[in-house]
Amino acid sequence: MALKDIAAELGVSISTVSRVLNSQTPSAAGKELQRKIWETAKRQGYIPNQAACRLRENSTQNTPEPKFLYCVFAVAPQESKDDPFYTKILESVEQEAFKHNYILRYTFSAAALDVPGALTPMLSDTPADCLVIIGRFKSALLERLQAYFKKTIYIGLNILDASCDQIVCNSYEIAQTVIRYLHSLNHRNIGFIGSSEGRLRGYQQAVADLALPSDSRYIVDDTILSMEGGYQGMIRLLDKAPGLTAVFCANDMVSIGALKACRDRGVDVPGDISLIGVNDVENVQYTDPMLSSVRVPLEEMGKMAVVMLLDRVNGGHTSNVTVQFPYIIVKRGSCRAL
Repeated sequence: MALKDIAAELGVSISTVSRVLNSQTPSAAGKELQRKIWETAKRQGYIPNQAACRLRENSTQNTPEPKFLYCVFAVAPQESKDDPFYTKILESVEQEAFKHNYILRYTFSAAALDVPGALTPMLSDTPADCLVIIGRFKSALLERLQAYFKKTIYIGLNILDASCDQIVCNSYEIAQTVIRYLHSLNHRNIGFIGSSEGRLRGYQQAVADLALPSDSRYIVDDTILSMEGGYQGMIRLLDKAPGLTAVFCANDMVSIGALKACRDRGVDVPGDISLIGVNDVENVQYTDPMLSSVRVPLEEMGKMAVVMLLDRVNGGHTSNVTVQFPYIIVKRGSCRAL
């Protein structure tokens, strides 16, 4: 399959397709066009330029066996279905792997491991070695996965007590930064909607450090991280903690749901309550008001995961390595100073 075939299908120039697939230039084309080019290339079975050159140089030798990556979403299906967090990371992983002549063979959910023998059909026709885990999981899950996969890397927002490489944007620190930001806007009664993990611990630590009111009524820590979960969580906060002036939402899907709950209850955002989420997915720029969020470099994290995974494959490192990525607060219309 040639570049011209991809270009013809999408109605773009061959040079544009070549820049996207065979260079590291992020400005080669718009994000949506890049996504379409990668999808078309994968579907048509295009081999990257570097691989094609090697195949030509070694034409007298046997064609090398394809190399594969696998990916697991270690998260509840209700959370991944409407959250771009997972798809953005997965797209980045797939594109970076493709550049290194790896193919993302299968993507499955952690729930598949609960079915005896569920992985056997997927692994029977391809070698199982490299795995990327996206989301939240416990060490017991990793132990089960390592029975199939010898090289694993985790991408997420929580540093894990687990024996694998990790690409992390630390949610514990993110939460503390958010609460300090809201405190700087003179908010004192600050609520939390999310689950019981790093963001909750960071919230609780910051509340304690700043001597803010600590009240269990301010916390909803048992919700699904989705728009529906955010909606229901916000309703519960409005019912049991009427004095709140700001709410920290565990992710942007939660904050979108919380915003709708406020609107349905006649609560003005940010006039009555300020809202802020995490991840800064594109969706939050289309709400009214636009939602403040913590920008997490999802695409860069996906790329680095592949680089680190292949470095381990090639013997570059043997000890477990954790890389922490930075984050920034993106201030929009959903937060105001009192």
